Amino acid sequence: MKTLRKLSVMVGAVVVVAMMAATANAGCGDFSRGKATLKKQAFQVSEFGMPQLRLVDQDNDPITGLWKVTFMAGTTQIDTGFSVWHADGTEIMNSGDRAPLTSNFCLGVWKKINNHYKLNHAAISWDSTGTVQVGAANIVENVELGPKGNAFSGTFTITQYDMNGNVLEAVSGNITGQRVDVNTVINTF
Repeated sequence: MKTLRKLSVMVGAVVVVAMMAATANAGCGDFSRGKATLKKQAFQVSEFGMPQLRLVDQDNDPITGLWKVTFMAGTTQIDTGFSVWHADGTEIMNSGDRAPLTSNFCLGVWKKINNHYKLNHAAISWDSTGTVQVGAANIVENVELGPKGNAFSGTFTITQYDMNGNVLEAVSGNITGQRVDVNTVINTF
């Protein structure tokens, strides 16, 4: 009798665990065809401000991916680097023309508006020694994808503020981007 009771408890536990595993895996893959296929995932903010896991379809917006970017004001190169546009509407850029000591990463958010994209970066600037904070920098881009989706071009404005929110300097110009994929040789920037 004790053995039968232990066996019943064990079988019940296995069934509960199996049900929980199926539920946990349901969001990570498609098991309906007899084999598992993984689905891409990302987080989005719910209407109540809480992050929640969401599935990201294969047909992400064409702007998503890694880009080699160049900022030009007339004939002067202002910056160059690598920028990643994420499917969740965020972006991160590694500036190649700024020393890490002076803050060479900026974070942004983007949105598609009709046939172009607006990107709003936020950055924190430091002096050349990396010991004195200069203030916030705001970089706004308006870009349009090329016909094949492997390049973009548009305009930018960089506004540098001091610690009190006063404008120290503003510069505008043109930005170009070239898509980086798994076959791209990256030997310059």
